[in-house]
Amino acid sequence: MCFYAHMSKAANFFKLFADPTRYRILHLLTLDECCVCELVDAVQTPQYTVSRHLAGLRKGGWVVERRDGTWIYYRLAPEHAALIKAVLQTAQAHDLDAQLLTADAARLQTRLDMRTAGRCTLGYGIV
Repeated sequence: MCFYAHMSKAANFFKLFADPTRYRILHLLTLDECCVCELVDAVQTPQYTVSRHLAGLRKGGWVVERRDGTWIYYRLAPEHAALIKAVLQTAQAHDLDAQLLTADAARLQTRLDMRTAGRCTLGYGIV
């Protein structure tokens, strides 16, 4: 077996953090389960971009979705959550992008506070 075949899991895992938008989405998903519109407002990125990243994360098994009526909520896949959180905590401990991630988290909290009975009902472009 080729040496690189042994590294494919690790390489694919660290590719998750190579894209700034995907990195920010993963960070937010460590905080709470979110729908697309809440993530769009939190990272201030077009809906298409957020949806595209979530689709890739879901296809790779890094996040899972839950349907609630017309809304789809995303969270970290339980089998990968601890590893993803550990990498993000290490980055934060070294003050990597802390200001940006803190601002994203504040915007997300503003959106989560707008939920009705624990559910998103607003769409995106609110915050």
